[in-house]
Amino acid sequence: MENAFAGFIEKCNLAVETPDPQASVEGVVLDATKDPAMVAAVAERKKFASLSDLAIHRSERLTLLAGALPPGFRATPHNHNLWSVVGVCAGQEDNQFFERDGDGLRQVGQASVVGPGVLPNGPDVIHAICNPLDVPLLVLHAYGGDLFSTPRSNWDPETNKEIPFDWQKVRSKTGG
Repeated sequence: MENAFAGFIEKCNLAVETPDPQASVEGVVLDATKDPAMVAAVAERKKFASLSDLAIHRSERLTLLAGALPPGFRATPHNHNLWSVVGVCAGQEDNQFFERDGDGLRQVGQASVVGPGVLPNGPDVIHAICNPLDVPLLVLHAYGGDLFSTPRSNWDPETNKEIPFDWQKVRSKTGG
């Protein structure tokens, strides 16, 4: 754990104990997005080869990710099976939302989060994300559980079929 995040992690852990953990964590993440230097300092020292490289906290009740997504980064449709709060400190994260349609997906909406800002998502959300800008996207993401042990899915970019989560298939070839 990075010392720069100790206070943020503590506030998020306390927020998870409230009657509405997602809304409480959303407020903590929104406050933290107003300090992009905190994420930028850590992002400069961390390699981003896998999703776990962004983890700053992991427990049964809460996973927190922080880091920089490179210009042009894309993640194909996937789910989390946990509520989440997307926090953008600097840059822009574009989200496309989907729902199951037969054996595949159909797009049902989109939203952009510009830093500083947040976007809460329910546990059933299926989305794809991208950094449309030519600068790194500084993010703080929170998940209501252990993201790395929760069974989840992504949709194969070639067949559009649901498959068990596979980071190499989620992270598009153009996204680094």
